[in-house]
Amino acid sequence: MKLGCFCCCGLAALMGVAGCNAEKKIITEPQSSVITQSPEIVSSPVPFQEVAPVTQAVPSKPVAQAQPAEPTPVVDAAEAPTLTFKEVVHDFGAVGPSSSNACEFTFTNTGKGILKIERFHSTCGCTIPEMEKKEYAPGESGVVKVRYNASVSAATVSKPIYVYSNDPRTPQLELMIKAKIQVNVSISPETVSLLLDQDNGAMPKLTLRSTDGKEFSITSITVTNEAIDIPFDPSKKATEFILDPKIHPDKLESTVNGVIQVHTDHPQSGILMVRFDVKPFFEVSRPRIILQNVLPGEEVVRDVWIRSNYDKKVEIESFSSTNGTMTIESQKEDGNHLQIMVKITLPTDAPASNRRYITDELKIKLKDGNEVSVRCSGWFKLQ
Repeated sequence: MKLGCFCCCGLAALMGVAGCNAEKKIITEPQSSVITQSPEIVSSPVPFQEVAPVTQAVPSKPVAQAQPAEPTPVVDAAEAPTLTFKEVVHDFGAVGPSSSNACEFTFTNTGKGILKIERFHSTCGCTIPEMEKKEYAPGESGVVKVRYNASVSAATVSKPIYVYSNDPRTPQLELMIKAKIQVNVSISPETVSLLLDQDNGAMPKLTLRSTDGKEFSITSITVTNEAIDIPFDPSKKATEFILDPKIHPDKLESTVNGVIQVHTDHPQSGILMVRFDVKPFFEVSRPRIILQNVLPGEEVVRDVWIRSNYDKKVEIESFSSTNGTMTIESQKEDGNHLQIMVKITLPTDAPASNRRYITDELKIKLKDGNEVSVRCSGWFKLQ
């Protein structure tokens, strides 16, 4: 069965319709019929006098009352189906990274009505439930087959699966699978903070070790933005490797954070990962300015801080605006940090329906060669 979602339908309340005005007089004497034909001129000895027309009060038709909706038939619990699982939790125990694992949940319709399995819902795509059919007679049994695809890293997981049926007692029933993803190759450290003013970015050596005593080889290593080189010999087999990474300073400056991924031929190593972050020389306290419901020609000023992370003085050499709406109105030093007042001058022409949004970027070049930027985005107020 495919996963899916459904939503409940709301029932609108029926409103009564107000009747006649309570102050209107009720006519109790019979009235003559209203003449609908065109009047004719008749000669008469009586001089012609204009007479106000007389209208007969015609009772309005009674307002048809809306019939109440038919109530949903209540199923007698004694005659309803009952979804009964033999077990609702399956623990795979220790499984390998990236492994595919399968289990079965057996159930029986222990009620007296036809059991209908309407749908499943799992919390992630790694857990896939399946079954052969949807309807089960009283006393009939079935099986929910579940396939679980383990992740590439060590973890302890619990994954719920929800079964929806026409069982009035438990229309939503929860199944649970558990597993411990066991990785038999470790890497350390797993997180690294790099500093641009330190030799080799203060990058430590990496140690790979087999925890089950089996020898393995390193098959590949990848690094975000290729900011770090890590030499290795793919033909070498061992239970332990010590790697000596070398950083590329120019690439590292443009890489705020990244991941080192190490692949081996050990059957239970998965993908070994080292996450790293880089503290840049300078960073902007408000890298993005958002404007809401602005008017054409309006000027907006926002304060922005350019902060130094390595006790280097912030000095601006030049700046430019991509779309010509941003400029630096003033600067103020505070130690090694710099406060700038960024002015955004919006276009004077009124926005069109297809051009309501505005974007721009202020690129700032510092005297030491570094660059930072402030982005602006927003939308005009519709008149």
